[in-house]
Amino acid sequence: MSVRPVAVLVSVVAVLLAAAAVPAVAAKPYRAEHYHARVVVEPGGSIVVTETIRFAFGPASFTFVSREIPTRRTDGLTVLEASMDGIPMERGKAAGQYEVRRNDNRRRIVWHFPSTTNAARTFTVTYRAAGVVWRDAASDVFAWTLLPARHEYRIDCASAEVAYPEGAALVADAVLDPPAAEARHDSRAIRFERCPVEPNATWVVTLRFAQGSVAPVAPGWQRRSARNRETLPLFLGLGGFVLFAGIGAFVLFALNHRHARIDTPGAVASPPDDLPPALAGALVATGAAAGWGPVLGATMDLARRGALAIRSVEKTGLFGSQEVRIERGSTPPGAAPHERVLLEMLFTDKHGPRSSVTFSELAKNFASSRRWKRVRGAIASDLRAERLLDSDRERTRGRVIAAGLVILCSSIAGFIASVALFDQFGEPVLMLPIALLVVGVVGMVTGASFSPLSEEGHRRAEHWRAFKRTLEGKADAPSVAVTHAERVEHWLPHAVAFGAAITWMKRLQKQGVTLGPSWLTTVSREGSVGPANIGATVAILSSGSSAGAQAGGHAGGAGGAAGGGSSAAG
Repeated sequence: MSVRPVAVLVSVVAVLLAAAAVPAVAAKPYRAEHYHARVVVEPGGSIVVTETIRFAFGPASFTFVSREIPTRRTDGLTVLEASMDGIPMERGKAAGQYEVRRNDNRRRIVWHFPSTTNAARTFTVTYRAAGVVWRDAASDVFAWTLLPARHEYRIDCASAEVAYPEGAALVADAVLDPPAAEARHDSRAIRFERCPVEPNATWVVTLRFAQGSVAPVAPGWQRRSARNRETLPLFLGLGGFVLFAGIGAFVLFALNHRHARIDTPGAVASPPDDLPPALAGALVATGAAAGWGPVLGATMDLARRGALAIRSVEKTGLFGSQEVRIERGSTPPGAAPHERVLLEMLFTDKHGPRSSVTFSELAKNFASSRRWKRVRGAIASDLRAERLLDSDRERTRGRVIAAGLVILCSSIAGFIASVALFDQFGEPVLMLPIALLVVGVVGMVTGASFSPLSEEGHRRAEHWRAFKRTLEGKADAPSVAVTHAERVEHWLPHAVAFGAAITWMKRLQKQGVTLGPSWLTTVSREGSVGPANIGATVAILSSGSSAGAQAGGHAGGAGGAAGGGSSAAG
C-alpha cells in the first residue's frame, strides 16, 4: 500500500474515533442534588452571594466543576472564597484548589479535585457583585439570575434566599420567573424553592424597594448607559456628517477626475502596439504600478530575445523536483532602460556579480523594498518617456494618498483623545474617530486607484486590456493568421506581465497544443537539453509565480436581570 492511501485511511479512522468519542464525553452522567443561592443585599446596592451546589457524579471520572458568572449589569465582581465539602480551598490549578479565570465580561470559577466516580461532593463559592441594584422612575430595583443560564445537568431541587438591609422598604411582592413552588417572607428575608429544575432552565428574582432606600444613587453602569443614550444622537450625527461628507468628497473627486470613456472592442486579437511587456503590464495595473507580473514578463521577454537563458533543471534525488535557473547572455543593443536595470538586479547581489540565479534566489533578491523601488522607478521612467504618464495626475494622486493618510492619523489621535473623554461623553465619542478612520481608508484607496495615466496612456491601456481579455479567454477575438506556436513564442511575455499566462497555457493545452516557446528549455537528470513542452512551460510559470509570492508585500435600556452564566463538570 502506498503512503498516501495509508495516510488517508489513518485520517478517516481518527475522525471516526473522534466522532464516536464526542457523545461519550457529552454523556458523562451527573446531576445536582441541590442548588442553593443566598443573596445578601447591602446598603448602597451591592450584593454578596453564596452559592452551594451538591453534585452527584456517575461512574465516569470527574476532576473539576466550573461556574461562570457574567459581570454584565454590575460595577464589578470579586470572588471572596471557595470551598469543597466544607473545606476552604486556596487558589491554584492543582487538585484541592480553585482558580478564577477572566473571560471578557465573565468570571469563571473552577474547582479542581482528585478523580471522583460514583460519589457526591458539595461545592461553595462566595462572591461580591457591586452596583447590582439599579433605579427606575419610582423605585430601586434588584434583579438577579439565581441559577446558571446554561447548565447541562438536571437539578433535583433549587432553593434561594434574599436578605435585604434594615431600612429597605419593599413596595411590591417578589416576582419570580418562573414562579416558585413555595415562597416565604420572614422579616427582611424572602425564601423560595423550586423542584425540579431541568437542564439549562434558569430562575430570575426581582424585588422593588422604595426609591433611595437601598441605592442612594444609580450604579455606575446605569449612569454610563444613561449618558450614552444622551450623547449618542450628538456623536452619531457628527460621525455621520464626517463620514458622508468625507466619503462624498472623495467619490466626487474620483468622478470629476476620471478619464473620458473610450470605445474599444471587447477583445483584441493580437498585441495592439510594440510596448514592452513590463510597460504594458504596468499600464493596465491599478495606479500604473508595476508588480511581480510585469517584472517576470520583462524577464521572459529578455529570454525571448536571447539576453537570458531560462532552464528547468531536474534535480537528482527521491522526489525529482525541478529548479528553474536563469543564465545571463549578452545584453541586447536595443534594451530599454528598465530592462538594463532588471538585468543588473538579476545578476548582482550583496556579494557582487553572478552568472546565474534561480527563481528561489530571485525571490530573496526582490524581498528588498529598495530593490523593488528601483525597478518600479525604472518602469515608471520609461512610461514617462513614452508620454503614457501625466505628471500633474501623478502629483494629484500623491496628494490624495497623503490626504487620506493624514485623516487616518487624525483618527488614531482621535481614539487616544476619546479615552480621556469617556467619563464625560461615554462610548459614543468613538463615533468621530471611527468615521475619520473610514474616511482615511477611503481616501487612501481613492488615491491608490487614481490613474496617473495621460490621455494617450489611457487610450493605449484600454487596447491592452482588450488584448488581456483575449488571453484570459474572457472575450472572443476575431481570428488572425498566426499559429498557436507563433502566439506562444511571441505573446507569452505579455501574458506573464498580465498575470494571465498559466490560464492561457492550460487552455491551449486542452486545445491540443504541445509545444512551448523555443526560448524555454528543460534539462534532464542525465544532462540532456531540450525545448520545454507546454506542460514544462506551465511548471516554469508556476515556479515564477511562487517566487513572486515569496518576494512578499513589496510586490506589487436598563431593564432585565444580572447574574446567570453557566456551570459544568468534567
